[in-house]
Amino acid sequence: MEAFEGYWGLFQLVAAYIMVSFIVVWVIGLAMKDSSIVDIWFAPCLGIAAVIGWQLGGGADDRRTLVMVLAVLWSLRLGGYLLWRNWGKEDPRYARLRQHVESQGKSYALHSLIHVNIYQGITVVILAVPFIFAQVAPGPSALGALAWIGAALVLFGIVFEGTADLQLTRFKADPSNKGKVLDTGLWRYSRHPNYFGECCVWAGFALIALEVPWGWIGFVSPALMAWAILGMMGKELLERRMLKKRPDYQDYVRRTSGFFPLPPRA
Repeated sequence: MEAFEGYWGLFQLVAAYIMVSFIVVWVIGLAMKDSSIVDIWFAPCLGIAAVIGWQLGGGADDRRTLVMVLAVLWSLRLGGYLLWRNWGKEDPRYARLRQHVESQGKSYALHSLIHVNIYQGITVVILAVPFIFAQVAPGPSALGALAWIGAALVLFGIVFEGTADLQLTRFKADPSNKGKVLDTGLWRYSRHPNYFGECCVWAGFALIALEVPWGWIGFVSPALMAWAILGMMGKELLERRMLKKRPDYQDYVRRTSGFFPLPPRA
């Protein structure tokens, strides 16, 4: 029970930091008239949360340090990519949401606070759970097989989704590909290789936390991530739009795995 109280104390501090930071980002977004900066903040916020956990959890320790380093690597990769992709222009999804809310006579400022920033803040709090368990645990300090497997899975996920994002960026940059479907590279084996890589990252963090007392609770993190990106607001929403915009997408769906990388069907 003493260990659980330690987890709860750090969880409260990290949750407070996360929620306050997302409200600050909301204020900045209103001033910039760009709600999509919340997406840019998503990954760095988690990286900083891992650094806070490392410091408040007791500093240098194999498990704490491993989690912090992996989280910072992931946050720099994803945060840097989103900063490059979105900076200086509002993501069209948020522009459409703004137009829809305001067309109904509602306040977009209030809507974005509740349904965008606070929602994402709560999501980040849940995703940080395996960090907290791994960094506050009284033991074991030595890394076991699950931790090493988890670390390998995190690194694999970072490289996999990074490669998928790079391939998609290059494809979109070629004007001759306008209206076409990317079906080469990793996208030949999965319609959403970036989503697959992201799920690998969070499953890996959960495995690292599994070696410590109460660490199994950390699996709430990959479960939430899988639900978010495979459900109605992730994969399903994206594919509905692609079916409307890309004439060849239906055939791509027919022959390509929806998530797990598999050989394409004939």
